[in-house]
Amino acid sequence: MSNGKMNRRHFLSRSAGGAVGAALAAVAAGPRRVLGANDRIAIAVIGSGGRGQYLMGEVNNLVKKQNVEMTVICDVWRVERERAAAKVKAWTGKEPRMFSRYRDVLALKDVDAVTIGTPDFQHARILADAAQAGKDAYCEKPMASNMKDARDALHAVLDNKRVVQVGTQRRSEGQFMAGAELIQSGVLGTISEIVTGWNDCNPRWARPYHDVKEEDVDWETYLMDLPKQPFDAQRFRRWHLYKDFTVGTPGLLGSHIIDIAHWYMDDYFPKSCVAHGGVYTWKDGREHADTMECLWEYPKGFLLRYQTRLGNNYPMPEAAFFGIRGTFDTSSWKATGEGGDDDKLKEEILVKPKPGVNHMENWLECLRTRKTPNADVRAGYAHSVASIMAFLAWDSGRRQIYDPEKEEIREG
Repeated sequence: MSNGKMNRRHFLSRSAGGAVGAALAAVAAGPRRVLGANDRIAIAVIGSGGRGQYLMGEVNNLVKKQNVEMTVICDVWRVERERAAAKVKAWTGKEPRMFSRYRDVLALKDVDAVTIGTPDFQHARILADAAQAGKDAYCEKPMASNMKDARDALHAVLDNKRVVQVGTQRRSEGQFMAGAELIQSGVLGTISEIVTGWNDCNPRWARPYHDVKEEDVDWETYLMDLPKQPFDAQRFRRWHLYKDFTVGTPGLLGSHIIDIAHWYMDDYFPKSCVAHGGVYTWKDGREHADTMECLWEYPKGFLLRYQTRLGNNYPMPEAAFFGIRGTFDTSSWKATGEGGDDDKLKEEILVKPKPGVNHMENWLECLRTRKTPNADVRAGYAHSVASIMAFLAWDSGRRQIYDPEKEEIREG
């Protein structure tokens, strides 16, 4: 990553800073197994709800090809834990070990890597602890929901030389790879703005919760570092709606397409951000906006605009790039001279997909080769910075500034 002073010397000059307990420290200090081409990779699933079970399916599809095995299921909700374990047994004939507390999993010496498919606010803390424990990880997006956890995860992964894939899968898709190549060729000339959006009026968050019993949930472990609060089944199942558990749509949805802009422009850290929005459609007790507009300015000299409407699903490209010589978008996959100056493109350019790869398989292959996966921890840190800035700008009503040297966000 060439911009925002995001250099490896600066990363490695810092410690992870997160306290993970004596058990994890002992594991991190011990020898780490070096995986050979024929060694079976033992994977622990941390978070086995809807997204976690999707990741399980991805791993299961590669069990033979990549010689992997899911040996542990960890979830704070007994119902999901047992459901996921039953799936693994049905697939493999073997009963995985089950835990409610992820730190118990990270202390296991026979676990090589973990998948992290928990609610957003837990991702970075579990990732930092996993890296300190010597485990590689596949971490769902957004990688982090606050700056302390983002910094801790970033430095823990880099300092401990862990192989981490973040779940921004477009980086492994051939169409998006080809789009990156086109934009980075400079064919559009100076790009002044990127407009992105993710709209969806289907209430996917409206999960049933009346059947969730307090005695089946390890609520203390679920809250992690958050202040203690009474068990609330609705907040547990519909965590997407609440500020304690996520930064809202800029992280839940926007992280995918913010990452596209960072990748294509090779400019990873906003200088500033403003945001506006509110609860206009879904009067369901949510704390996060259901309709939101965010605007960032980047060091190379362009604006990134992101919108989410949860009250209307009128189609728009995930990302459109506006340059002095024309326009490109990820819906038509064409660059044209539309909107350009006298030197605009004379003929349209249709992007032809490059060979893509399976995002999970890319990670599994890198566990053996120790190469950097397509969506590494630095890309995850960068989209986290942008989404956290957007949430803070919206929540406070004040412009936010990112300081790349201090790795801090402040009002400005």
